[in-house]
Amino acid sequence: MKVLMSLFFLVFIIFNYVSFSQTILLPERWHFSTGDNPEYLNPKFDDKKWTLIDVPDYWESQGFDGYDGVAWYRVHFTLDKKLSGDSVYVILGKIDDADETYLNGVRIGGMGKFPPNAATAYNEVRYYKISKKLLKKDNVIAVRVFDMGGPGGIVYGPIGIYDEKDYKKEFFPSPGPKKSFYQLVTSNGLIAAVYDARREQIEYIDPFIFKAFDSANYVNPFLRMVEVKTNAKPLKTFYKDNTHVITVKYPKIEVNYFASFNNEDKVFYIDVSGQRSKVDACSLNYLLQKTKVLVDSVEFERPNDQAEKYYLLSYTDSLQTDDQIVAKAKTRLVANKGNLLNEEINFMKKIFAKAKIPNGISAMQRDLLEQSISVLKMAQIPPQGIFEKSRGQILASLPPGGWNIGWVRDGCYSILGLNRLGLFDEARKVLFFMLHTESNHYVHFLFKAGKDYGVGVPYQISVCRYFGDGKEESDYNDDGPNIELDGFGLSLIALSDYVQRSGDTAFFKENYELVASKVADAIIHCIDTNNVIRIDSGPWERHLPGKQFAYTSIACAAGLRDFAELSSKFKIGESEKYNKAYLRLLGGIRKELVVDNRFIKGNVEASDSNAYDFFDGGTFEAFGFGLFKDKSFFQSQLNKYQKILGVEGGIHGFSRINKGDWYETAEWILLDLRVAATMHRFGDQKGARRLVDWVTKQAALNYNLIPELYNQKTSFYDGAVPMVGFGAGAYAATLLDLYSK
Repeated sequence: MKVLMSLFFLVFIIFNYVSFSQTILLPERWHFSTGDNPEYLNPKFDDKKWTLIDVPDYWESQGFDGYDGVAWYRVHFTLDKKLSGDSVYVILGKIDDADETYLNGVRIGGMGKFPPNAATAYNEVRYYKISKKLLKKDNVIAVRVFDMGGPGGIVYGPIGIYDEKDYKKEFFPSPGPKKSFYQLVTSNGLIAAVYDARREQIEYIDPFIFKAFDSANYVNPFLRMVEVKTNAKPLKTFYKDNTHVITVKYPKIEVNYFASFNNEDKVFYIDVSGQRSKVDACSLNYLLQKTKVLVDSVEFERPNDQAEKYYLLSYTDSLQTDDQIVAKAKTRLVANKGNLLNEEINFMKKIFAKAKIPNGISAMQRDLLEQSISVLKMAQIPPQGIFEKSRGQILASLPPGGWNIGWVRDGCYSILGLNRLGLFDEARKVLFFMLHTESNHYVHFLFKAGKDYGVGVPYQISVCRYFGDGKEESDYNDDGPNIELDGFGLSLIALSDYVQRSGDTAFFKENYELVASKVADAIIHCIDTNNVIRIDSGPWERHLPGKQFAYTSIACAAGLRDFAELSSKFKIGESEKYNKAYLRLLGGIRKELVVDNRFIKGNVEASDSNAYDFFDGGTFEAFGFGLFKDKSFFQSQLNKYQKILGVEGGIHGFSRINKGDWYETAEWILLDLRVAATMHRFGDQKGARRLVDWVTKQAALNYNLIPELYNQKTSFYDGAVPMVGFGAGAYAATLLDLYSK
């Protein structure tokens, strides 16, 4: 077995690129140093002692947590192919916040501004047109980066060198669904790995599925650049039977990558099967990290001169101390004669069989629905999770999506999807996690001018999200924490929906006092004198001081209504108190947020329809959650919002808010799906299916994974991918709304 450990190889890598026409992908590992020195742009500068980090990724997650200021990146590459045309484009993705970029010592571009007049360009893709004459056989790109605060570095997007044709194809594509994403994730809720189809390798294997243990400790991979080396090029890469198993087909062999649900262990499995001579000719390469890695393999004979070989990879550290974990996994493999791959596929197929998949859906919709079920399963921490308080937690996204953190809002949409699918065990575990993990940290919070922005009473549901260890976290920055109150209402909606659909009255009764006193009563405490929820950080995480957001009051009103109905049904608690609070909020929404009986504005403070966030796509949930049932009111809202937030005039989907930045004005898939479900509710089946078909067709070309966003200009995948609650969960709920009787 060969191991990629040589520093010489990493520094003078003999062009680790993949060729797509005239596109060259640059190496993933770059040299990095904090501080500033003009000598660093010199191609002859000796950077051998610099730290090696991965690009794209934040430097905070790679050992430089808390660093703000200037840093330099350098990468060496050898060009051994011809590029067409006189000019080419150097693409460096998005850089947080400003950059100056040099090729072979020559400045080729820069965006944003450095101090003393610092300005961010974090949302801009860096593409610099250069003369092809600047490229040599041996090249050095040096990038000076300034980070103003928070995460920084070369953080997202394509990184490579493109000729004119490929540049136009990549960044100015034709309309319609298209291929734009090349990474697949596999997970069993304990570990996760990401395969890059362009580079034909596992980018990294993480020892946990979440991003950070707590505010000071990020999760770091235990292996990077894992490759099964063959002499052939892949024919196809896909998820086998819509499961969690990543399959790469070659002419004579097949390689499958997965984490095991059956074994419930922190072992990564690579299965290589096919013609014996081809299997035996394969080797495994990988890049070691600081963690101690455990590796073994075992091969099985198959009929007709076929063979099947498993590679097993794991690690030890302060939390995973079992140095026999791989040996035990190998013993199990031998005992079941190498049948683990089939067992994994059958495991997920049993989940599909258990789920309520409606009749009448297309084959494409079924594929996406099954893959969404797999995503939901992969994103949930099982009972074997190391941190007891984190068990049952479901993440907002899986890697490589950056939101692999447990947001309340995303978790509730996951629960709604699981409920509609009839996967009640999984839904119950998420609810139990939210109701019993560590929270209540922001009862009081004094901010600017000594004002208390805390909830004001004891509460249970996090005001924002959860760390990997299960504890409440609020995404704190210079503008304070996110103290969001919509999660209180959403959790009541999710809980009530679970109880109604599953019939699990015991769960409701067992948790009633907790929910009543620390969720429902907390909502009532936060109703302001104008009968809407007091200012909070809102559904889009605006930190402090906040506004009186429509979505927050909508979610809390619907949650109180549902909770009151269940309380009355089971004759437990004070149903009338919660119903009165619901009616009070409903009246406040009508008075403070409904504009001329035509549409709902984004927040109470909004007064100028041309100003930022006057329109907020989240307001559609007033109809989605059933607060308003008047069809003409909904149609009026839809017509207005299609004009303001509709992408391409509403032909496709919706942006989040008006007058926002690139992120906020991108097309939001959650909104597409929730609006589709609401259109169906009000009788517009054609419009609803148009939106769902748009999402389905896009996903079919991108491994049936659903992103956070579509780029508004190109419809390329953007934001975090794959999304769980805002993607898989919302799609499942919407499809079942449209097709279930």
